Order: sequence, then structure tokens, then C-alpha cells
Amino acid sequence: MLYRDLVQFDPIETIIQLREADDPQKAAELVRTYVISDRMAEILADVVVPQMQIDRPADNKGVFIVGNYGTGKSHLMSLLSALAEYPEALTAVSNSRVQEAAAAISGRFRVLRVEIGGVERSLRDSLLEELAFALEEWGTPTTFPPADQVTNNKDIIIAAVAGFREKYPDQGILLVVDELLDFLRSREERKLILDLGFLRELGEVAELTPFRFIGGVQETLFDNPRFSFVAEQLRRVRDRFEQVRIVREDIAYVVAQRLLRKNDEQLAWITEHLRQFVPLYDNMAERLPEFARLFPIHPAYIDTFERVTVVEKRQVLKTISQAMRALLDEPVPDEAPGLISYDHYWDRLRNNPSMRTLPGVAEVVEKSNVLEGRIKNAYTRPNLLPLALRIIHGLSVHRLTTDDIHVPLGATAVELRDDLALYMKLPEQSADFLLHTVEVALREIMRTVSGQYISFNEANGQYYLDVKKDIDFDAQIRQRGELMGDDELNRYFFDALRQVLNLSDTTYVTGHRIWFYELPWAEKKVNRPGYLFFGPPEERSTAQPPRDFYIYILPPFAQKAWQGQTQADEVVLRLTGLDQSFTELVRLYAGARALGNESATHRETYLEKATGRGGYLARLVKWLNENTTAHLQVGYEGVEQPVPALLAQTRSSASRNLAELLQLLAAHLLAPQFDEAYPNYPAFTRLNQPVSENARAATAMEAVRALAGRGRTNLALAVLDGLGLLDNEEQIRPYPSPYAQAYLKLLNDKPEGQVVNRGELLAVVGSGIGGEIEKDILFHLEPEWVVVVLLALVYNGDIVLNLGGQKRLDAGSIEQAATMAIADLIDFRFYCRTTAVPVGLW
Repeated sequence: MLYRDLVQFDPIETIIQLREADDPQKAAELVRTYVISDRMAEILADVVVPQMQIDRPADNKGVFIVGNYGTGKSHLMSLLSALAEYPEALTAVSNSRVQEAAAAISGRFRVLRVEIGGVERSLRDSLLEELAFALEEWGTPTTFPPADQVTNNKDIIIAAVAGFREKYPDQGILLVVDELLDFLRSREERKLILDLGFLRELGEVAELTPFRFIGGVQETLFDNPRFSFVAEQLRRVRDRFEQVRIVREDIAYVVAQRLLRKNDEQLAWITEHLRQFVPLYDNMAERLPEFARLFPIHPAYIDTFERVTVVEKRQVLKTISQAMRALLDEPVPDEAPGLISYDHYWDRLRNNPSMRTLPGVAEVVEKSNVLEGRIKNAYTRPNLLPLALRIIHGLSVHRLTTDDIHVPLGATAVELRDDLALYMKLPEQSADFLLHTVEVALREIMRTVSGQYISFNEANGQYYLDVKKDIDFDAQIRQRGELMGDDELNRYFFDALRQVLNLSDTTYVTGHRIWFYELPWAEKKVNRPGYLFFGPPEERSTAQPPRDFYIYILPPFAQKAWQGQTQADEVVLRLTGLDQSFTELVRLYAGARALGNESATHRETYLEKATGRGGYLARLVKWLNENTTAHLQVGYEGVEQPVPALLAQTRSSASRNLAELLQLLAAHLLAPQFDEAYPNYPAFTRLNQPVSENARAATAMEAVRALAGRGRTNLALAVLDGLGLLDNEEQIRPYPSPYAQAYLKLLNDKPEGQVVNRGELLAVVGSGIGGEIEKDILFHLEPEWVVVVLLALVYNGDIVLNLGGQKRLDAGSIEQAATMAIADLIDFRFYCRTTAVPVGLW
């Protein structure tokens, strides 16, 4: 279905000039084509015609027709003047009520039509000269004396009308003046006061004679703040005039009944089409008949258009006509409302050079174009881009609906959704879901441009185009980054790298870029503890106590290659062959972070640019993940190797992020060192994941609970199996375990009655900021694993474990171990032989 199939399109694309009605045939056509709404019919019949009639004495007044350019003001004035002048025009009136009422004025006037321009002469002189020309043409010549030779203007006009009536006793004079407001706005205060005085006199003449006056103005005179300095004179004029406003309802009626007229069948099809979208928009259900009558024009188009006060020559009906003409041969979308709203006007407005000469328009157009360009190039949600562009166009038009383009007024997310009929296909077709999508699009617009040229007013929930918010944050960031030296760039690069590697913002040693770090020892299914340094190996002495390995990442900027010797437990990583794109990314991230720390007013904006979604950190992380394989050199025991060569050794692909890649390569290189340092370490092969340093205590406690009779979990069995404490039938048999054998031998080698003290089994192998580190002397096992082995011997009836004082665990009381903390078990005093029969031995 095409749009042209749903409307009987009758375009209004020409500007009506008042003087066209001087031609009787043209006047009749203007009467025929004027669409009269019910409201306008009531005003014409009850207000305007009674003021114009000349048959019965009344307190007649002048009439002001108030309507912006393109709203039909000149057309209405042409209608009234034509009815007053040409009797035959009465039959062309489309509204029966107006036709009946207008019979009282039909053909009863000689009409003088005046379009007053930008002239220096006073209103009095201009109009009286035009009236003098008309009176001479009508055969009743009159000379009006200059203004400085009369005490008032009423008497000379009354005399002129009396002379006219002598020749035309059954007719009156109708003076119709268009574009009156343009003239009055150009007048300085003293001259304006005289002009307003003359207007008042014209209104008073209407009371005394069959002389009538109709004036056309774009805005109301009486409530106009531009004329507040002559408020007293306006009040006196107001007493002698009636105002007829052309409002949104009248324009909508013209659109529905002439521009986009529809028959019943067309209305029914449109109504059913729109009904499927009613749940998405507030109030559409209640206004569905109006939406159908105006389709495809959204009612908000007319509402908003009428408020665009900055732009004078708007021509709403002509604009809608042109928009509709371009749409006629387009298909009506089945899965969208297919409505045109006020955002559609933006392209027409900004592409009209004459518009840019008007106050404020050029500034709004310029800032809107910048905003739109940024969104087109950097918007990170492509599926929402069409929605975002419509929002920008809508807010740009909305910016011109206020007298001051700087006030913080705009539209809420709900208003944008409903008044623009924003739509996209969603998983859930609901108003709330669509509103959430609009809000996401708005937030992403603000994030993309760092809040530039668009603001959110928390007080009223409105988003608006902010033409003053013109800081070029990207340029500021770029400039700040370019001023940074190598030391600063290294510092911010390491700050970004810290986040990439998910390292804490608190370092292990204050003032040094050192972190406690773990590497998986895949063969044994445990993690080994060590340190990660951002810097060269000379900082190793800072990290205490000693650990199993040391990884160093060298700074990328202006640093000499590490020339010192490395040890078997050290790995050195270095980025090489870095290109300009890498340097540029680091500078941008560094500049944004630095300004985020330094700026007092835009801190959040700079930090969002640095670390927000799609910000410089994300771009730097993307570069590192995509390019590290090509640029990273890994040094171990004096030999540097590229990443691809090491990956080939590990038989692993490079499709992993930087944090995983670092762990994989370092663990591969250090595995022989771990084997050498812990030759007899248990292998927990039944575990799914390596046991971390933090998880070791809880893991060991699972095995303790199993020994204490609290149930055997898979985790407990994996620990007992790794320590060699299970037989083939998964029964606890400690004797095959090399660790149990060694600990039992240590006791059996002592004379009867002696014990193995804790210090004979465990020794402190290091101490520092992290506290003391203990390992067993025989196998370098951690205390948690040692306790599990000892409790297996207790379970088997081989030893008694003394925990201090009278607290002891033997085969008869081992269930108590399940209720104790692992730290208390580790802190045992000694173990000794049992006094009972060694059941397990037997």
C-alpha cells in the first residue's frame, strides 16, 4: 500500500497574497478553497460577521486576525474581504453556518486591501493615502490634511465615509491591512505610540460609521512582551478590537480536510494499521481518530511547528504539503507506524540559506550539525543509530520553540518517544521497553559526544540541545597527551595495563608497581605464588618474602633494553616495534586521565572518555589484545623469544586476551623451575581447576571433613588422592603415600616416648610484608597439605596430634577436626605414637 493510496492529496504550496482577492474570479476560488473548522465557523458567525455588519447600530469594533506565516491568515482575510465585496462569492463558502451568517455582509462593502511593508512613513499617512486613492477610484474623492494640521483623525475619516455614503448609501468601506506586525515592530517608541493611537481611532470610527477595519498580525499585539513599553497605549487599542486567533486546531482541520482528505475506507485501513502500535505510545489510543485523520502527519508536528518562535517564515501548510508530496510513492511500512513528525522539518530548515540569517538559527544549525556528525562517525550502537539521528533532529527543532535558545528546556524521553513516534522492532513490544530503548539511545548520544551540545535537565527530565556546551573535549585531551613526556606515558600505560590484567589499584608494596601474582602449574593442578612487576628486574629486592617466580613488564617508552642478568625464576616481557597508532592511543588515554584528575568542572566527562564504554582504555585494550602477539618479546634465562614461537611450544592458539596470554607464556617457561624447586610436590590431577593460594585452606578443609566422617565430596577425594592417601577402592590407606611414610618414619626413628615437634616438620622459608611463609622440610609442602596427611595418620590410628594443652586428636576423637578452623589445625604442637593398639598397623 502506497501513501498516495491512503490520501486524497490537495497540496498547498503557494503563498496567498491578500491583494489576489482584488480579482473577482481569484477571490471566488479563495473562498471555495478555504477549509473552515467548526471552531473557526463559530468565531466567524458569532464574532467577526456581527462586528462587520452595517445594518443595525451596534458597538462595532475592528478585527485583528492573528496567525503565523503559512497558517492561512492571509487566506482568511481574503475570504472575509471577498464575501464583503462580491455577492456571488457567498455560494462558494464550504461551511453552511458561515454561509448563512455571511449573508449579512455579502456584497455590502467597497474593499481596500493593503499589504503594508517596511516603510518610514507613519501608519496614518500610509493608510490614509491608500484610502484617498481608493475613494478617488470609487468616485468620491477626498483629501486628508497632514497630521500636523488636525486635532484628531476620526473626524476626517468620518467625513470621508459620509461623502462615500452619499454615492453608495447601502455600502460601507472595509479596510483590510496585512503584515501589520512587521510594520509596528520596526517603529521606535514615539512613532509607535502615534501609530497605536491611529489604530485606536480606526476602531472608534467603526462604532460611529459603516467603516470597518481588519488587520492581520503574526502574533498577538496585546500580550506581546516586545511591546511592553507601550502597554498603556495597547490597552486602549484593545478596547476597540476583537482578536481572532488561528490556532493549531484550525491548521489540523485544514490538513485533515484539504491536504490529506480521506474517505471512510481509507480511514478504516489507517485506523487498523495504527491500532497495532497503540500499546507503544501514551494517549494514542484516546486520540486514534485524530491520528487517522491527519495520517501520515503526526499531530505533534503541527503542535511543535506552531511553537517555533525563532523562525518567522514557517509556512506550516506549505511545508507539510512538500513533505507529503515526497512521500506519495513510498510504501507504508507494515512493521512501523509510518508517521511523519516535527523531526522531518529539520532537514528543510537547515538547508534553507535564508533561515540562517535569522537570530539564533545559524548557531543551532551549526551545533546540531556537529552533534550529528559525531554520532554518525562514533556511535557505538549501530542498531540504534537511526533512532539517535531522529532524536537529534527533533531536539534541534525543539530548540527553536523557545524565545531564548539557551534556556534549559527540551523534551523528555517519553515526549520524544510519543511525539516523534520513535520506533524499532524489539523483543518485547511495550511502551516501557521502547522507552528504555529511547533512554539508552539518549545516554549513548551523550556518551559519544562527551555531553557536548546536548544536556539533561534533572529538574524536569528534559533533554535539550545545549548550544553553549561547546568544549571540544577530544581536542583538549589530544593537546594534553601531546605535552606528556616518556615517564608520564609509561605511568599511564602501566595504569591501563593494570586494568587489562585485572590487577588491584592497591600495589603489594606502597610506592612501587608490584603485585602479588599467581601462575598455574598445570602438571600439579595448583597455582604457584610470585610477583608481577611493572619495571626492570632491579626492583626484585623490594618484594618480600621471596616467592616462586618474578615477572617483569618493561616500560614501552624511551627505555633501554634490559642488559642485566636474569635468574631462573624470572621472566621479562618487552613490547617492541610499536607503531604510531599505539603511541597515539596511549597519549589519548593519558591525556583523558590527566584532565580527569585536573579538571574542576568536567572531571566526569574526561574520565568517561578515558574509561567509559568505547573510551580510550577500551580502544587501547583492543589494540593490546589484537597486536600483542606481534609485538611482545618474552625473555627467559637470557634468551628473548617472540610470542608465536612460544605458542608453538605450548601447542596453544593465540586467540586469548592479554591476561590469559601472559599467564600461559610465563607458566610454560617457569614450569621447569617449579619442577626443580618442588621435585616431590603432589599432583592433584582429579581437580577441575588449579588450587589458588587463597583457596588452598578451604580445599584442604574439605579433605579434613572427609577424614572426620562428614562425607566425601569430589573435592575431598581429589585432595586425598593427590596426597596418595587413597587406595584403588578409594579407601583411606595412608601407608602408600610418600608423605605419610616420611612423617611416620620421622616419628618411628625416635626412641619410645618421644614426639615430633612442629619445628621438626615445618620451617619458615621467608618473611616480609605478607607475613611468614612455612613449608615442610622434607617436600616443601604448604602446612595445609601437611595437616591433611597427619590427620590421615590420626584416622588410621598411627599417631596422636597435639594441638596445645589438653587438646589432642586421635582415632577416637578425629571427628572434632571437622568443627575446627584450618588455622588451628595447622598450628599443632607435635604428634606422637598412640598408647592404644595400632589397629591400622595390625
